[in-house]
Amino acid sequence: MLFKLIKISLALCFATFFSAAYANECFVLYKAKKDNPLKLHLGLIQINGQCSDHDVEGITSKRLSSTGWKLLQIVTASGNIDTKKMESDLGDYFLKY
Repeated sequence: MLFKLIKISLALCFATFFSAAYANECFVLYKAKKDNPLKLHLGLIQINGQCSDHDVEGITSKRLSSTGWKLLQIVTASGNIDTKKMESDLGDYFLKY
């Protein structure tokens, strides 16, 4: 019984450690546009580090503007995004920039 309790405790410690390691990522869901002709898209970018440590809007805008897109809105910025679902929903604009 004691061995099983130690085993479960170690598993929880490792799970906590590895989830903290992945918490240092920031995913930004945004809306962008291009003019002439008007094009709109919803996309997701990844920024290394925590969202609170960065100028999320500035970084997103700079990445998009290099290819002619203008940032319209940051929908959300979080380290907690279901990337599997987002990949199928966003298609070409999943982690493109």
